[in-house]
Amino acid sequence: MTDTVATVLLVTHNHLDFIDRAIASIEAQVSPHPFEVIVADDSSTDGTRERLLAWSESSELDITVLDEAPRLGITLNYARGFSAARGQFVAVLEGDDEWISVDKLRLQVDHLLAHPEHSMVASRVLLHDESTGSASIAPAIGFARMSTSVNARRLAEVNWFATFSACMYRTDVLERLSPEVFEITSYDWMVNLSALAFGDAGFIPQVLTLYRQHSGGEWSKTSRRERDERIRSLLPRYIELSTPEVQVELTRLLHDLEARAVQLADVLDGPANPLPSQTALPIPRVTGPAPRVSVVMTSYNHERWIEEAISSVLDQTMTDLELIIVDDASKDGSMEVVARFADPRVRVYRFDTNQGAASALNFAVQQARAEFVAVINSDDAWELHKLQRQLDEFAAHPELGAVFTSARFVGESGELLAPERIPHWHNIFRQRNRSQAQWLRHFFENGNALCHPSVLIRREFYTEYGLYDNRMRQLPDFDRWIALVKHWPIRVLGDEDLVRFRLLEAEQNASANSRANVIRGFNEHIAVDERFFDGCSDELLIEAFGDSMVNPHVAFPDERACEIALLWCNLPCIMSEANRVHGLRSLRILLGDENTSLLLRSRYGFTELSLHALAGDETHEMSEVTRQYLSQLEYGETWRGAVMTTPSGELARHVWARMRQVPVRSWPGRAARQLKQVVGR
Repeated sequence: MTDTVATVLLVTHNHLDFIDRAIASIEAQVSPHPFEVIVADDSSTDGTRERLLAWSESSELDITVLDEAPRLGITLNYARGFSAARGQFVAVLEGDDEWISVDKLRLQVDHLLAHPEHSMVASRVLLHDESTGSASIAPAIGFARMSTSVNARRLAEVNWFATFSACMYRTDVLERLSPEVFEITSYDWMVNLSALAFGDAGFIPQVLTLYRQHSGGEWSKTSRRERDERIRSLLPRYIELSTPEVQVELTRLLHDLEARAVQLADVLDGPANPLPSQTALPIPRVTGPAPRVSVVMTSYNHERWIEEAISSVLDQTMTDLELIIVDDASKDGSMEVVARFADPRVRVYRFDTNQGAASALNFAVQQARAEFVAVINSDDAWELHKLQRQLDEFAAHPELGAVFTSARFVGESGELLAPERIPHWHNIFRQRNRSQAQWLRHFFENGNALCHPSVLIRREFYTEYGLYDNRMRQLPDFDRWIALVKHWPIRVLGDEDLVRFRLLEAEQNASANSRANVIRGFNEHIAVDERFFDGCSDELLIEAFGDSMVNPHVAFPDERACEIALLWCNLPCIMSEANRVHGLRSLRILLGDENTSLLLRSRYGFTELSLHALAGDETHEMSEVTRQYLSQLEYGETWRGAVMTTPSGELARHVWARMRQVPVRSWPGRAARQLKQVVGR
């Protein structure tokens, strides 16, 4: 086949119990790229070869079963399979594994076509215990992006790619590998390290492959001691064949294994990778075309409410959706509840150890396939027409990047809250619609005002501009909304409470006004400020802040940096305390640079003495009350709250600055006169 783009190399040895699942997963692949199948069976004696020959005769795929040969062993059997490949790329599938996404070949070929600098590409893997149904994700850790790269040194530290079956290689890279790699016992790790000498590996964070752990597995049946001993015996030769930087990491690993053999001798005889005893869940297979909407839900100890949350998604009037649930190592019965749902639109993944809310959410978004992504918390719920209402809004305004809604607050049992439990910021989600510049200004002055579990957003945003920052607990969503409005307009259905936002007692929510959340929230505001203007065009900056800039006609990066630093310090607003901390830091850095220091002196009259005075201004001393107030602002604040907590002079100056942006004839006359008297204008 001259137009073959990819070769699927199916490698088998006595895999009759599992081979039909592997075959079915190859047949199910949906890809515009033509592919062939090469079968390298290593002298099976259980009927595997006969089953493969029957498949090759009945299938419409281009299948070649290599001739029988004496038992070669893992490495040499791979070598003959690689040498028979005719495609530009080679994807491996071991006969006791399977691909659990119909998109596996397409995604990996697309990646290598788009990234000629990558020698190979791999994906996440579902480790599945055949006897118990328990499963875990490898690797659970990842990056806040939809794809990334791994270099040889990183791979030498940790084997990111759990199995050959997750990998696709450039054929010309395989041809360039030293024959010595295949003359020794080279498991996937060594072959991958050798391939990375010719370019980094791409990493697709979707779970595309199932690695089956069973008693007959060549590797999965071994104990930790046996694995350590195998690796220790192979490492000296691996080190000889590796590049210098990889040699350093492999040598370190060899020393670690030797130390572990001495220190942990009593525990190394157990299973190498024991999976925890878990509620068995269906394998999260992707079997059909992408739906219209991907709904992502993270779960952590919400056994009491997760059933209502799931039902509110599956009962939506808009049914063309998938629901991706990621459990972040819950310790309650959440997964027993989830297991009761048999809807094929549901896929469930589970972490063995707690990764953090944003990390779990990132993982869920990475599994999403639809054009639009909706977020829901496992203790919240939606009105049944919520998604359809938002899709209608996208249809009417196709330029939008996201549509948000308002929410109503309920208690643990779904009841309306008693007056004393209603937060003072309960109307924060009832926002009017604004331009992108107006939203950027609003975020600068007021903090967050958008309901995270209400969002319906284009998946393209996450692909282009990144996922949530797991270094934050209070404000990862706010950080993303700032990035969003720099690139897309948004709409808020501020009069429609389409989310039931649950507030829990005893400060169990991340939004609770606990002391830890107050302090953490303030620190995270500073972190958000650090990249608030990243990616913001000069045009958007001027539109949003031109009225408050000393020189709104910035022409050079140093001018822009100085103007932004002064905005942080000088623009009066509800968020001025948090903004000012970042502003002082920015000015300190600018004064330490010869170029910007001269600019600050000559154009703005700002010197080190100015910084001393600004930093010591006692009117800006931060109190604990301010810290608590800032925590409240993280989840929104009403204008009433601003009036009650902002000093009257600062409030008057803030209102005056905003009123100057509109024609005087639109001001209420009495308010205008009183404000002029207050601010002395």
